[in-house]
Amino acid sequence: MKKVLCLIDGLGAGGAERQLVGLAILLKQKGYQVELVCYHKDLFCMPMAQQGGITPIVLSVKNSQWSKLMAIRHFIKNKGGYDCVISYKDGPNAIGCLLKLMGMKFKLLVSERNTTQVINGKKRLYRLYRFTDYIVPNSYSQGAFLTQNYPWMRKKLVTITNYTDIHHFSPNYKQPDGILSIMTAARIAKQKNILRYLEAISILKKKGVTNVHFDWYGHVQKGEGEYWNAVLAKAKELDLDDYITFHPNVSNIKDYYQECATFCLPSSYEGYPNVVCEAMSCGKPVLCSRVCDNGNIVKDGYNGLLFNPNSVEDIANKIEQLISMTKEEREEWGKRSRSIATEMFSEESFVNKYIELVESK
Repeated sequence: MKKVLCLIDGLGAGGAERQLVGLAILLKQKGYQVELVCYHKDLFCMPMAQQGGITPIVLSVKNSQWSKLMAIRHFIKNKGGYDCVISYKDGPNAIGCLLKLMGMKFKLLVSERNTTQVINGKKRLYRLYRFTDYIVPNSYSQGAFLTQNYPWMRKKLVTITNYTDIHHFSPNYKQPDGILSIMTAARIAKQKNILRYLEAISILKKKGVTNVHFDWYGHVQKGEGEYWNAVLAKAKELDLDDYITFHPNVSNIKDYYQECATFCLPSSYEGYPNVVCEAMSCGKPVLCSRVCDNGNIVKDGYNGLLFNPNSVEDIANKIEQLISMTKEEREEWGKRSRSIATEMFSEESFVNKYIELVESK
């Protein structure tokens, strides 16, 4: 079988990291020789990889793109080369393209893991994509954006949406009694629209809604320290200590999905959100922004509610609408979420689509 290198910057707690670790495991189960390489020492997903029979290799590099490029080039040469390199995230995507430009021989699949909002910052990277064999966005909205702005990419684009381990993320439809827990799992970053979310929660507090608590699980994204300070200041200004709690990343996130009443992701934009898929697999109704591919996953008024992320009032109204539903109604929406998850998030379909690209002539 062919040798495949899965390349990413680090193994943090983000969706891209979990998806690539999962892909490496699935490819190995299909008989491929797979190695997973990174160069940052954020190893939150290391146990997941090891449990799946993959031992990630963490390269020692200096903090420069050149050092990373040469370390990976040296590693590939020492290993005798690979038939295919699958890279996730911008830095590894650029490195894969540059290695091809330098004459290394392998099939290159670069994956786009978010929906681009401002193209200026990615012009250099997108020019490098001429050296790829395939460009693999994980959302149809990103695929449409790329073909609209770079028509030459059309022949290389293959959209492969995320998978979810629906056996691990299993349902608990029973809605908790007492105070409802509305859960979010997302990094602390401007993209996640936390300031407006806090303002929406404040509206509910002013209305006297007291039977709800909001729990946010996630780390502060690198470079977003100033935004995190703004979030803390806003929560204090609005006196929301008794309404929302910010928690660090947790490894047993499934338990928290199962225990909450509903899941909410208020982002300004998304790719194909893993956390929404995982919460749905656990049988939970979902509140999320009407952006990008969210409407393809969450059926408004059927298993969840969609809102305008730029409207604090709309966010508050949709939260209140879900709180006002009966426990039985929310349980039914949770069952519908699970049904959608089993139909849409198949890991077999996910890995087979990648295999088609790996094996293509």
